[in-house]
Amino acid sequence: MKKIVLLLICFMLSFTAGFVSAKGPLRIFVENREVKNNGEYIIKDEKVYVSEDALKRDFGFNIFYDKNENKVRLYNTKKISLEGRAKLFEEFAEYYEPKISDEAAELWAKGVKDRNGVLQYAILNKGLKEKFKTMAEEHGSWVTGFSSPWVESYKVTKKKVNQSTWEYKIVFKAVTSAPEAYTWNATLIISKEDNKWRIIDIQKDFDIM
Repeated sequence: MKKIVLLLICFMLSFTAGFVSAKGPLRIFVENREVKNNGEYIIKDEKVYVSEDALKRDFGFNIFYDKNENKVRLYNTKKISLEGRAKLFEEFAEYYEPKISDEAAELWAKGVKDRNGVLQYAILNKGLKEKFKTMAEEHGSWVTGFSSPWVESYKVTKKKVNQSTWEYKIVFKAVTSAPEAYTWNATLIISKEDNKWRIIDIQKDFDIM
């Protein structure tokens, strides 16, 4: 009888192990990207446990345990890196100096066409920079404009307002995958701020953020 019971137990263990291996290891997706799982992710008691190595590798988190205070601190290294890069860019934008006012207008127009908020930001005056930065942070991205319609081309014309100020009119041609085409218009006033050419006013009939 004992032999029969022992054989039944061995069979059940073998069957269970075969069933688990048939399902394979737990597959893990971070957003739409599959990441490897060599035991760093497990499910136990209806909870998902993630190892420190996986948090570093897949999410960019560094973890520090303070034994004295019994605290765990998580630092997002990717976020810290991005914040550092953003600060360096903002410093560059303050020092960036277009040689002529035309350069500032062209850079802004290219930024609109390429949906690049960085290019647009670089040649704004201080007041407009603050407004743009606030909108970008609320938007959660420095990518501006739309995936559709998108700007295919633009034309820039200018006129002199006074000795140190120029007015630029920019007409954008926006298109979609359909035959329709749209015309967007913007007027820039460009003058000197701290002896650098900067956009001091923008009037436009479209929203880019």
